[in-house]
Amino acid sequence: MGASGLGRSLQRFPSELYHRSDDPDDPRFGNVIVQVSEIPADCRRAAVIVGVPQDIGVERNGGRAGAALAPRAIRIALSKLTLGTLADDVARGEFVIADAGDIDVAGKTLEQIHDEQHDIVSAILSAGHLPIVLGGGHDCAWPTLRALESTGLPFGVINIDAHADVRPLKEGRAHSGSAFHQLLSMTPSHLLAGGFAEFGLQPYSVASAHLDFVRHHGMQVWMLDEIRQHGVPAAWKHVWDACSVAQRTYVSLDIDAFASAYAPGVSAPAADGFTPAEIAPCLRHAARSGSLVAFDVVECNPVLDIDGRTAKLAAVMIAEVLQGSD
Repeated sequence: MGASGLGRSLQRFPSELYHRSDDPDDPRFGNVIVQVSEIPADCRRAAVIVGVPQDIGVERNGGRAGAALAPRAIRIALSKLTLGTLADDVARGEFVIADAGDIDVAGKTLEQIHDEQHDIVSAILSAGHLPIVLGGGHDCAWPTLRALESTGLPFGVINIDAHADVRPLKEGRAHSGSAFHQLLSMTPSHLLAGGFAEFGLQPYSVASAHLDFVRHHGMQVWMLDEIRQHGVPAAWKHVWDACSVAQRTYVSLDIDAFASAYAPGVSAPAADGFTPAEIAPCLRHAARSGSLVAFDVVECNPVLDIDGRTAKLAAVMIAEVLQGSD
């Protein structure tokens, strides 16, 4: 898959910012991430990273700016992680991790950025690769949802989040809290019946009207306390079984789903929330299933972070997906 296959221009991420190990016995992600142009034509399994360095949608939704810096911070954190069991597959060329770069957002409206993201994600999907989108605000989910719809094939969606993000548009414009309102309002739609799940919503972070909106459309709502009652593995299996019927599932991870002790660098931190040990197995399961077709990490805000803690957490969650995909 050459760079030309991605359509509109992307800004290459400076590879010199990636951490690289000089020890052949201790390879890091930074040692193996390649440019999109380096993906072999006969590659069967590849993950393609795309950065969306903007927080226009966050500001439209009344949030705190800073998420535009997340793609850079997450990439650097990811590059320092060890490859683990991926090392052999990557060395044999059986799995490729590529970086397509960042969408050029300079001087563009959110709508223009969304259109470019749609085209890029569509190209990655068409090539049979796994897009991993680094937000940016959660409005980044909307172009990916559009790209899945553009395939004309059924799909499911799981939103791991403290918030439902089903707020109506503001003066006809999208924002960081509207992506799943747009999804459920989309017509025609190839979203599976009952194939959208809100996973981890917190009672003091979501309005009852928004819960009603999701349920009215026949979709799933799993509150954090309900998940704890059932146990995360059992709750996740229930959600995954419903959303993966078509074997085309998109998982969107809002990093504010985690307790602020683990993710202080977000626009809307919550004292309560998931622990990394609860979500990591869910992401590994999704990737190993063979049904995961798109993944993103959104709402990381390096401006508000402490010692890069949130960017590191986002990187580890991406690594879990990559490990599961090998």
